[in-house]
Amino acid sequence: MTRTAILGLIGLALASPALAKPNPAMPPQVRGIWMDDNAQGRRQCQSYLAAMRKDGGDASGPLVGAEVITARSLHSYAEYGEGNFYEPRRIAALGKQKWRVDAALGLDGMPEDGEAGRATFTLSIEGGKLLVRMESINAKPASGSAVQRYFRCAAVPPGMYAG
Repeated sequence: MTRTAILGLIGLALASPALAKPNPAMPPQVRGIWMDDNAQGRRQCQSYLAAMRKDGGDASGPLVGAEVITARSLHSYAEYGEGNFYEPRRIAALGKQKWRVDAALGLDGMPEDGEAGRATFTLSIEGGKLLVRMESINAKPASGSAVQRYFRCAAVPPGMYAG
């Protein structure tokens, strides 16, 4: 086989979606179902856990306002499972238990190529709490970029999301 043919095959292999590098995984420390770190969030968590214990119970209602983080996404949960969906494209460690995430942004569904927005935010774990600070959305500084504080209510149930 000639050198040109070999380079051509290598180029095809690198362009193949099956061999493309997958999007980075969210750090294991941040994965889970996170609720606002306040009395209302604690009641919401109790409602969610009670609904999950019921046989065939629908636990989606108590998730409104939660942050649901899997290996491949962060979902700011809204009614009927809508909300903002963030799919990480790049994750940079900023120190111990702190990361900057550049993500594709989908509104009311997972981001789709060519239609996705972009978002950058930081995640950190401090004292067992998740702190989230939105930095920018579609290259514009996020308005009201206050730090949101959450506590971990539960693990994400298997099958809830593909990632």
